[in-house]
Amino acid sequence: MVYHILCEVDPKREEELDNFLRDKMKKFWLAQPGVSRFHIFGDHLAASVERIITIEIGNFGNLDKILVLDERKALRSELMQIATNVTSRVLEIIE
Repeated sequence: MVYHILCEVDPKREEELDNFLRDKMKKFWLAQPGVSRFHIFGDHLAASVERIITIEIGNFGNLDKILVLDERKALRSELMQIATNVTSRVLEIIE
């Protein structure tokens, strides 16, 4: 399964967001049991500066345990301070 986060950022804060995603979020997520991949994508076709974060996780049980962690909640709060229009969803890999 893939935990997918989409957010927009003011171009003036783009570097700040990228540093946060690389230095804090990536380290946190890859240290969690069941997490195998973490990627940050930029959408060059978008009208605004967007980042798409994909986190590959073994199963819903792993995700549920991660979502309740205080550190994860603090990171989410920090993300909300830097970025706008933050949305997330859980995608199941079919093929």
